[in-house]
Amino acid sequence: MSTVIDRPAVDGPAPAPAPRRRRGERSKTFWRLAVLGEVIVFIALWELATSGLELARESFLPPPTAVFSSLVDLVGEEEFFDALLFSLKNLAIGLLLAAVVGIAVGLVVGWFRVLHFTAAPLLWTLYSTPKVALAPLLILGFGLGSTSKIALVFLLAVFPIMLNTMEGVRTVGGSLVRAARVYDVNGLALGRKVVLPAAFPFVLVGLQRGVALAFTGEILGEFLGGAGGLGHMLERATFDFRMDDALAIVVIMALVANAGLLIVGALQRRFAPWHQGETVAIG
Repeated sequence: MSTVIDRPAVDGPAPAPAPRRRRGERSKTFWRLAVLGEVIVFIALWELATSGLELARESFLPPPTAVFSSLVDLVGEEEFFDALLFSLKNLAIGLLLAAVVGIAVGLVVGWFRVLHFTAAPLLWTLYSTPKVALAPLLILGFGLGSTSKIALVFLLAVFPIMLNTMEGVRTVGGSLVRAARVYDVNGLALGRKVVLPAAFPFVLVGLQRGVALAFTGEILGEFLGGAGGLGHMLERATFDFRMDDALAIVVIMALVANAGLLIVGALQRRFAPWHQGETVAIG
């Protein structure tokens, strides 16, 4: 004789577990607030050390209030926007050329085994060369105009993009390639539909590193020789001992550089969200 156990009826669907996404968003919000708090504390200590305790001379290290005042005045000048556009134009052209050449060469060298064993050591050797030391030669060769700045931007940005793309191609699984060939995907279609999407997170990491180095190259080129750009404005401000203006220009440079990094980071989150935090940058 079997015994039937009555189970209480459950009204409605079972309760869903707490979503992990909300916990991740709360964690991101916490760290963003922590970073903002660090910045506020740093600025407060800076103001206290310079204006309150007078631990440093204001002619050498002006307080944040003086830097902010200079920043407001700087943004209102037409010369500043001309310099900013000059730097951004050179940066955009150099980065575009570096991205096209770096991605194309990285795909080819990473895919073909013969080129990987013959050309890759040469690329690594060129990458390890201190390219900043070539800045005076580029300025002498291409002049004081935009061409030398674009060349320096290209030279500093192309190798991180190229080498990250090359290593990304090397990580493409053979099973993925064989599965694509089963569906008659070969040649350029294989590279466009399989290899490039698989290596795309590495490409974005290379671009992120390339943006930072490219802006450094642009400012260095303007600082060493030129008649325009933010680097030239910084050189004039430091030469005249206008340290508040110089620090204000540095703040603008930091904002521009971080804006470029945020754009590439947004592209990575949009097109390769599964690869966040897993790709190691070369450069």
